[in-house]
Amino acid sequence: MGSTKTYSIFSLFLLFLCFCFTAFAQEEVVSYTSPREYQIADITISGVEFLDNAALIHLSGLVVGQRILIPGDKISDAIDKLWKQNMFENIAITITRTEGNRVYLNIALEERPRLSKITFEGLSKGEINKIEEDLGVKAGDLITDYKISTIEKKTKKILLDKSYLNAEINVIRKADTSEANSLQLIVQVNKKSKVKISTITIEGNSAPKVDNPTATFWEKFLRPFNKISNPENLAFTDARIRRKLKNTKQVNFWRFWKKSKYVPSAFKEDLKTLMTAFNKEGYRDARVISDSIYKIDDKRIGIKINLFEGKPYYFGNIDFVGNKKYTELQLQEVLGIKKGELYNEEKFTKNLMSNPSGVDIYALYYDDGYLMFTATPVETNIHNDTVDMEIRIYEGLQSRFNTILLKGNTRTNDHVILRETRTVPGQLFSRSDLINSVNELRQLRFFNDQTINPDVQPNEDGSVNIQYQVEEVGSDQLELSGGWGGGMIVGTVGIAFNNFSLQNIFKKDRWKPLPSGDGQKLSLRVQSNGTYYYTVSGSFTEPWLGGKKPLAFSVSVNHSMQSNSKSKGDPDYGRLIINGVSVGLGQRLKWPDDFFTLYQSLNYQQYKMKNYGGVVVGFENGVSNNFNYTITLSRQSMDAALFPKTGSTISVTAQLTPPYSLFRGNKNYNNMSLEQKFNWLEYYKISVKMGWYFNPFADLVINARMRFGFLGYYNAKIGYPPFERFFMGGDGLTGFALDGRELIGLRGYLNNSLSPNYGSTAYEKITLELRYPVSNNPMATIYALGFFEAGNAWNIATKINPFSLYKSAGVGVRLYLASMGMFGLDWGYGFDPVPGNPKANKSQFHFSINQSLDW
Repeated sequence: MGSTKTYSIFSLFLLFLCFCFTAFAQEEVVSYTSPREYQIADITISGVEFLDNAALIHLSGLVVGQRILIPGDKISDAIDKLWKQNMFENIAITITRTEGNRVYLNIALEERPRLSKITFEGLSKGEINKIEEDLGVKAGDLITDYKISTIEKKTKKILLDKSYLNAEINVIRKADTSEANSLQLIVQVNKKSKVKISTITIEGNSAPKVDNPTATFWEKFLRPFNKISNPENLAFTDARIRRKLKNTKQVNFWRFWKKSKYVPSAFKEDLKTLMTAFNKEGYRDARVISDSIYKIDDKRIGIKINLFEGKPYYFGNIDFVGNKKYTELQLQEVLGIKKGELYNEEKFTKNLMSNPSGVDIYALYYDDGYLMFTATPVETNIHNDTVDMEIRIYEGLQSRFNTILLKGNTRTNDHVILRETRTVPGQLFSRSDLINSVNELRQLRFFNDQTINPDVQPNEDGSVNIQYQVEEVGSDQLELSGGWGGGMIVGTVGIAFNNFSLQNIFKKDRWKPLPSGDGQKLSLRVQSNGTYYYTVSGSFTEPWLGGKKPLAFSVSVNHSMQSNSKSKGDPDYGRLIINGVSVGLGQRLKWPDDFFTLYQSLNYQQYKMKNYGGVVVGFENGVSNNFNYTITLSRQSMDAALFPKTGSTISVTAQLTPPYSLFRGNKNYNNMSLEQKFNWLEYYKISVKMGWYFNPFADLVINARMRFGFLGYYNAKIGYPPFERFFMGGDGLTGFALDGRELIGLRGYLNNSLSPNYGSTAYEKITLELRYPVSNNPMATIYALGFFEAGNAWNIATKINPFSLYKSAGVGVRLYLASMGMFGLDWGYGFDPVPGNPKANKSQFHFSINQSLDW
């Protein structure tokens, strides 16, 4: 017992001596009142597993051999530099030992944990993918408080955009025992209920409505009706302001297509749009004083918007300074703004430099070569409610096109692209020519419509280089389809090579899989039901015959046979055989403008009938020949090939045969058989098609079309030909009859149900469509549509009544695949009953493959 006590006292004494020695030594080495200079003998790193020691020493700024004061700024600076790397939880620099004035340092670091895995709970897969995409978080990243906060904020934003305003987010850190110094993050989300906007309250909109002194006829006409709907005569009523908030809507039972959700970013954009609406009507001082949201209950909120409207302003004097090329009167006419008109900054800017119609002052100069032209508007005086302006013009020198460059065309040859452009080297620079060149390239359908980009590159000598950036897309089309027509199933196999190259057909290295790049078109098509009907056709088109002018040469051949399904040995066996060939030539015209084309062709069809009763009663056997000349004058100015938003298309076609009866003398046609009378067909046929595209706002497109046709004869004793008639009703595509008939669709009615059995000799049709794109991807363009149609067909031209039309309406969708063509599905409802065919109208579905229903 005594020895144990003695041992304990001795141990305590030794510890006391060690403590005193250490304290003495430390006091000797580190004194905050008397810093001492040392030379660094060595630097070590401790506590680090994943980082390079040499790199960390370099980051600290300390160097072996360096002389430093201890304590001193060098040590504290080193710690600061390491802290800024945001990689460590703790940092300490200690002295391991000293040898005279030499010191050994250790940098003790505690690394931040690394992410091994992040898991989201309470979210859908799509929401998780969106958050992970925005975050860019991956395994091995350092976990910091900032990163945790970012995860919370990003998750919160995604949920806000989906109307989960009350969502709760909790990020849990969980140690990962499988990896050293690593953590798993578990993001727990309680989305709670979606929140809808119950009401939108507007304050501050008290300014009276002011009539525009330069109002159009329709604005003046509608004034009495506006006063009925706006008895308070406010410039902006609550209802009108709510309509301007396109993406922020309060709950309404009838607005099923637009959800009443609150999205902060969309609400901010709506407020900007609202201010633009105020500015367009002269309220240039209008602003949002405040906006706020308040909670009504867990599922509903309210929005309050407090406005300052100010007073309406008007345009005063608008003067031009520096203009030499055009007079002030000419410029005033293009600007199109009169003194006393309500101040509209958007209209002023548009008419100055960015009018979609191409009629603005910048376009006036740009189309005349003045590439360096600038027009700077300055408000020179604001007196009361009137704004005087001065437009300061710098015209510069005229520029000419120099070198035309191409980029991105991997398949299409340069000359195919360059011949479509209107930016010719040596000509004056023209913005219109540049825009039209892009539209022409879009019409080729060889390139992505959305990415065709002309890069304007001015040179020091005043000339301009143009580089067209294009992105090739597949333009060849394969048609594999099956359909029902005439009581049987008909299969079709077709292929169209839209960028074919005939001159490379014997070059093995150019077959990928076929020679391409010259913009020629080769198409082959076979259609059959496998037993008693088939047709084979082929065509070739060279759009630039000779390579110097847009002279399109085309040739096509076809052979068809249709029988009555009986065996050839049966005495009742009947069939119709048609052989045809066509040669055509098309050319672009310079007058009245560059959008006109003229197409002419010579066509021959031979109809060989045997017991075939599908044409005219009494004409069942024999041969009929149809030799005709066709001429088409057309104008096309759409801004895109697949989904045009603006522009128009008009075509007038005349198909004429020789007037054989004029050279036959006085023959008695009454005693002739139908085979003799129609051995050589004689007729004339006129067709007119017109279509317009309008883009009132956003991506909505209005397409208005009308067409009519007329089949006439030269000799009343011969009358109408049995072929080349019109058949109306249905999709306008179904039908394989080989008698030269022209199919005109009218959705909402059965196929061909609006024409007599043997066809019509005149028709009229009008269409109005609303289109909206779902996808503008050139590889898969999709758009939805709603339509109204009206039309009729008449057996005798003298019975035409343009006001007696069958009407229908419906909806549809179009899908264009670059490799397969156009697919269409429509549902139409025919409003008018068809005499003798009670099932012809009402609800009808129409399906089409590889066809365009624009007509």
